[in-house]
Amino acid sequence: MTDWSIWSFCYAMGKLPYDFLSGSPIHSNRGKVDAPMLVTLLRSLDGENVLVDTGFEAAASMTGAGFANFVRSDLLLQRFGHAPDSIGKVVLTHMHFDHAGNFLNFPNARIYLQRYEYDAWKQVIDQHDTSKVTKADWAFSSLNLNDFATLERAIDAGRVEFLEGDVEIADGVTCRLAKDTHTFGSQWVEVSTARGGYVVAGDCCYTFENLARMWPPGYTQGNPWNMLREFKNMKAVAGADLARLIPGHDIELFNRYPCGERDGVRFVEASLAEGHVSLLGAA
Repeated sequence: MTDWSIWSFCYAMGKLPYDFLSGSPIHSNRGKVDAPMLVTLLRSLDGENVLVDTGFEAAASMTGAGFANFVRSDLLLQRFGHAPDSIGKVVLTHMHFDHAGNFLNFPNARIYLQRYEYDAWKQVIDQHDTSKVTKADWAFSSLNLNDFATLERAIDAGRVEFLEGDVEIADGVTCRLAKDTHTFGSQWVEVSTARGGYVVAGDCCYTFENLARMWPPGYTQGNPWNMLREFKNMKAVAGADLARLIPGHDIELFNRYPCGERDGVRFVEASLAEGHVSLLGAA
């Protein structure tokens, strides 16, 4: 089995209520906290590049507040020496706007998405008059309908591979279906390395504290009991100390892993395969 390096990059910084991320009521009335928007690059010793999530294409917020330090994910990776056409596979953890936009700017990538995520959201869309919905509608509070139009074009082009549950998409890289948790068909990614198994959580958990306290976040569009089940599954991979966890939006990430900054982009080097050059030395 090959080994993998793992880097997570902050392509934009938002601010979200503390309890939105780490749970209500235990964190209610505590104000807002910085919330990094992340894309994660997996690079194998065999030279394969897998990108987990692609961010959004423009910095406009779905809810009104803007994002700081926005860099489109394809342009971001270029700053670190990875051309967009070098990405062979893209995993979309779910269809929320901050994870599933901009994927067409990776022209050679095959796109991996859970079929249940696509089918269930399509049912929601079909049940509404989309000419009238706004972000004030709960069902569409984190959904960018334009991303679905873009996805349809990618499907027609034969670029999308729909997954049915847990599937290994590369040697040591497995997509894990977290059914009816954060969204209908959210998925997290398990990465087997020489240093142990890593969890790239997407939004199956927002923060380290979600798993440490077994407490769901304050915003979810699925079932919190299912979420707790997935927390246990992720813990089994990431370790009881969560030393190999990359949560979806936790500023604490930059305190738990070696981190750096290049051209205004903060990143963590969560795992470095022997033989790969660290990004930290040039940061």
